[in-house]
Amino acid sequence: MKKHPTPKLGTSGDVIWHRVLAYVTDSVHMGLIWGVAVIAGVALGDTGFLLLVFVGVVATLVYGFLLEGLYGYTPGKYLLGLVVVRSDGSNCTVGASILRNLLWIVDALPTANLVAMVLMLVTNDNQRVGDLVADTIVVKRQ
Repeated sequence: MKKHPTPKLGTSGDVIWHRVLAYVTDSVHMGLIWGVAVIAGVALGDTGFLLLVFVGVVATLVYGFLLEGLYGYTPGKYLLGLVVVRSDGSNCTVGASILRNLLWIVDALPTANLVAMVLMLVTNDNQRVGDLVADTIVVKRQ
């Protein structure tokens, strides 16, 4: 896996369904991580459960925030040939990644990521709220 692969600028309009599939893929991965943490935690009792919930929170933060900031993609985006970059084509930063991912709270309103999907369909670079605020775009990688 290449750190910050070369983006193919100008392809943000071609990736909406790839982004949806990447989101589903990442959600399945996170669900598996949380499932293992909860099952193992239950087997270990109260202290073990709290410890593994903490591990799950750390894994979520690393998966969602740091991977995009450090590498430009999550495993789901990587599998689908996508990369997150700043709108000027420079590498996504950890700060931009944290900002864009924290705003999933807004993008997910009212349900089922409706705000995110509508904005991705009506903005020029197919950006959701998190992308607009963090000044990022998702494009194909070369």
